[in-house]
Amino acid sequence: MSDSVGFDPRRLTLARWSAHLTKRELAERSGLSPASITQYEAGRTLPPPATLAKLALAVGVPIRYFERLPGRRRPDPAARSFFRSLRSTPQRDRDRADAFAEHVFDLVDYLDQRVTLPGPDVPQISPHSSSREEIERIADEVRHEWQVPDGPIANVVRLLEAHGVVVVRPDSGGTKLDAFSRWFGERPLVLLWADKQDKARSRFDAAHELGHLVMHSDPDPLDREQERQANMFASALLMPDGQVGRHLPRRAPAPRDWPLILASRKHWGISAKALLYRARELGALNETGFRRAMIAYNQRGIQNEDGAALGPPEAPLLLARAIQALGHSEDPESVASEALVPPSLVEDLLAE
Repeated sequence: MSDSVGFDPRRLTLARWSAHLTKRELAERSGLSPASITQYEAGRTLPPPATLAKLALAVGVPIRYFERLPGRRRPDPAARSFFRSLRSTPQRDRDRADAFAEHVFDLVDYLDQRVTLPGPDVPQISPHSSSREEIERIADEVRHEWQVPDGPIANVVRLLEAHGVVVVRPDSGGTKLDAFSRWFGERPLVLLWADKQDKARSRFDAAHELGHLVMHSDPDPLDREQERQANMFASALLMPDGQVGRHLPRRAPAPRDWPLILASRKHWGISAKALLYRARELGALNETGFRRAMIAYNQRGIQNEDGAALGPPEAPLLLARAIQALGHSEDPESVASEALVPPSLVEDLLAE
C-alpha cells in the first residue's frame, strides 16, 4: 500500500467484524497485541506493510481492501442498522451483520458505476398518529405510488427491488437477528435471513422493513410504537382493507371453515395466523372469536406447517443479475477483487 493511497482504519474494524473476531482474537491470530489493534482501528497508528499483511491474512481479505482510494465509498462509523432484536442479540452478531451490510453497499457502489440499477423510489411519509386508519392510509398511498394492482402482491421482494431497494438473503451464521433495514445515502437495504425458510414470514418481514423505511426517518429499535406501526403497515400492504374483507373469517372457525382459511392464506401469500390477526384488526373477528380461532389453530397443528405451507421464500435477484450483466458470474472472485469486498459475499449473492 503506497503512502499516497493511505490506510482506512474503519476498514480494519469492518473486516474484523466480518470475520466475527474480537480485538483480542484478531491480535492472537495476527501475532500482535490488543493495544496495537486498538491503535490501528482508532487511526492513531499506521500499520507497517508487514503488519498489514498479517492483518489481511488474519481476517481473510486482500491488502488492497484497507486502501483509502479516491472515489471509494467511506463507511460512516456512526451509522448502524435498525435491529429489532437489539436486547437479545450479542453485540458481535450485530457487528457482523453491520459489516455485511457495509460490504453489500461497497458492491452496490461498484455495480452502480457499471450497470443501471433501478433508482430508489421509496416514499417518505411520517405518520401523524399511530391509529390504524393512519397507517392503513400510508400503506394504501405506497401501493398507489408504486402502482400495485389490487389484490395480493405477487412477489414482495421483486416489488422492493423494482423500486431500488437492495434486498439480500445471506446465511445468518447462527445469529438470531431478525430481518433489518438501513439507508445508505439515498439507497435503502433490506436484509432477510436465508436460513429462515418461511415464505410467509419472509414476505411479512420485507413489508415490515419497508414500513420502517417509509415511515421512520430516525428508527429506534427500542421504540415499541415504531414496531407496532411497521407491523400494521405490513398487514395493510399485504392485505388491504377493502380488498381482503371477503377472505376473512367472521366467526371462530368451525372444522369446515379451515379449508377456506388455508386457501385464503395461499391466495394472499401470508400465514393463517396473520390472516386471523388481520380479521381481528379489521373487526371481522371480535376478541372472543379471535381467541377461539387461535386455540383451534394450535390444537389442529396448523402452527407446525404454517411457515412452510407456501413453499420456498422469495429470492432476491437484483444484485445477482447485475453481476451477471458484467459477464463475471462464473468468476465471483474477480468481481470481489475489483469491488474490494470479501469473495464469500459475491458467492452468496450468486447462489440466491
